[in-house]
Amino acid sequence: MKKRILCAVLAAAMAASVLAGCGGDTKPSSSAPKEDKPASSPASQSTPESTPASTGEAVEIEFVQQKREAVDSFQAVIDLFQEKNPNITVKQSVMPDAATVLMTRASTNEMPDVLMHWPTDSQYIQFAQQGRLRPLDDVCMDNVLEQYIDVLKSADGHNYCLPFSCNFMGVFYDTEKFAAAKYEVPKTWDELITIAKDIKSKGEVAFMFPDKDAWTISQLWSNIEGKNRPDNAQYYADLRSGATTFQDDELANDAWKKILELHEYSQGDTLSLGYDQCISDFATGTGYMFIQGIWASASIEAANPDKKFNMFPMPNDSGDIKQPIGLDTGICAGADSSPEKAAAADLFLKFMSTTEAAQLYSDLDHSPSCIKGVNAVIPQGQGIVDILAEKGVLSVASLPAGFEETKRSKIQNVILNGDITGYLTEMTSDYLAACQAEDEQTS
Repeated sequence: MKKRILCAVLAAAMAASVLAGCGGDTKPSSSAPKEDKPASSPASQSTPESTPASTGEAVEIEFVQQKREAVDSFQAVIDLFQEKNPNITVKQSVMPDAATVLMTRASTNEMPDVLMHWPTDSQYIQFAQQGRLRPLDDVCMDNVLEQYIDVLKSADGHNYCLPFSCNFMGVFYDTEKFAAAKYEVPKTWDELITIAKDIKSKGEVAFMFPDKDAWTISQLWSNIEGKNRPDNAQYYADLRSGATTFQDDELANDAWKKILELHEYSQGDTLSLGYDQCISDFATGTGYMFIQGIWASASIEAANPDKKFNMFPMPNDSGDIKQPIGLDTGICAGADSSPEKAAAADLFLKFMSTTEAAQLYSDLDHSPSCIKGVNAVIPQGQGIVDILAEKGVLSVASLPAGFEETKRSKIQNVILNGDITGYLTEMTSDYLAACQAEDEQTS
């Protein structure tokens, strides 16, 4: 599998159909499973005579799903599939520490029949390399937009996940509060801070931050930095080679100064507020702005169906931004299924790749799609969708195993002590160590 997947600029046609997804609790591991299997295990082969559809026999398959915001959206797709295939039951399993569970199951040759993973996540790449996933080239790739097929091909030429949806980050804002205060959507950083200062002067909260969940701080960093460096594949390559460091990089330092500046206009004690509660608070009227990914829109709506909100791109100093878009959900097939379950999983994956299923998911999840023919209508992010054709950059660089966890484990300290240089220096050391460990494992 490619250690770094090339980035591609989005074509204009992708704007209507259209960063690694929400952060959640991913914990990639570098520990190797006990036994490696070849990618083309017998379970990957199913004949028409043995498929559940032709035999009518009842089959239950497990779908391990890591994106908790998308439980209801995926369930709607599952329900539709089961209506069409009443002899197949798809059991959606959502767990708080899925990555650790998946690593344990990989080590005991008990991979789920179907699993959702992030296509740039180091654990997904490891599973594909070690034969823990079945290749899907002849299963469900025919209706996928070509751009996503090519960019996710592994070094052996196979696709091990169905690229299903994309995401982007920005700034959610309360449209009623903005209208009452007569604020215009900011185009530059100074305009954003001017609004924040005015809100603070009235004794109100400009920004809600769920810093108790460290992944949200990591993604805030990406959200800010990405408007000046949407394609960071070359940057990571330069870090690996020693051509640069985090602490010497102008954009990394600038992003962190901006993070701390934004926190001056927050709700205060941001490290005590978690993601779920922050969504609830913003949905019910606390704060003017909530900096997050488009994936949070469905949760905000669920918390308050009457909430009036929208999203604008995170500004930069000049107002001339690039808008990163990331591959979010990928659907994979585990390599340990029986022939009957593998055949049922293939039918489910084939259905997931249809325009009908992908459109249903996109409508519910408010996410751009990787599937042909899907018209992504994203009410709270349409302004960003509209600029993707001109300024969109597909960002799919991957990090070495374990580095994101290390980054998140230390990132809250900067919110506490403000030591940007110390943190970035530590990140350089941790990144190089993760790269070395990855190289040793694959050599």
